[in-house]
Amino acid sequence: MQKLSLAPVGAITFDMYGTLLNLVAGFASGFDEFLKARGYLDSADDVIQAWETTYLHESNVDSLLNRPRTLFEAVRRVTLSQLFHKLKISHTKNDIEQLVTTKATPTLFSDVKEHLARLQSLGKFRMSVLSNGDLASLGRAVTGLGIPVDEAISAEQAGYYKPHAGVYEHTIKELGLPGEQILHVVAHAWDIRGARQAGMAGAYINRYDIPYVDADGSQADLEVPGLAELADQMTQA
Repeated sequence: MQKLSLAPVGAITFDMYGTLLNLVAGFASGFDEFLKARGYLDSADDVIQAWETTYLHESNVDSLLNRPRTLFEAVRRVTLSQLFHKLKISHTKNDIEQLVTTKATPTLFSDVKEHLARLQSLGKFRMSVLSNGDLASLGRAVTGLGIPVDEAISAEQAGYYKPHAGVYEHTIKELGLPGEQILHVVAHAWDIRGARQAGMAGAYINRYDIPYVDADGSQADLEVPGLAELADQMTQA
């Protein structure tokens, strides 16, 4: 698969969880307090990362089974309980609810607001969050955190989870542009592979120092360490 030119890009979509939103920072305090109270002394960060992996895997079961999409917030709660059972951590349904809501502090990565605002100020791009999150909660997060984008697009609207092709096809239709004019920005290689399969361009934000891997040997259309470098590149495109 050939890399696409960034010159024609007229719209940029940003993944939310792990790309704009720092999950470990947002959940670490609540998880650390809860786990220590239960006598679990291993890293809270590791538990949060294991939970993310688990709910990403579980979220795709609906697509694989060709059944209606389960709400993302339901998947997150069920998989957190499953993980705690696996780790032998005692918990209640109320514990799960508090960890996901009142004990969480949604936290953006430090480069998000400044450099999305830079991109927005260029007046060249329609900018959206494209996330697996449910539409209502996603909209509240985008507004509440002051993320400088024009709109939120949810996988819920497509009836699937990324990286199902239907999510990217819905996005292309929603934005009213050819796929090659839409740049999907994400810190996860699997999400870029899904976007590129649908004809979109993909920018890999290598936040975690993990090499981009695709079995066919292809690369993202752009790879940068953070959003500052992305803004630099798109300013020059």
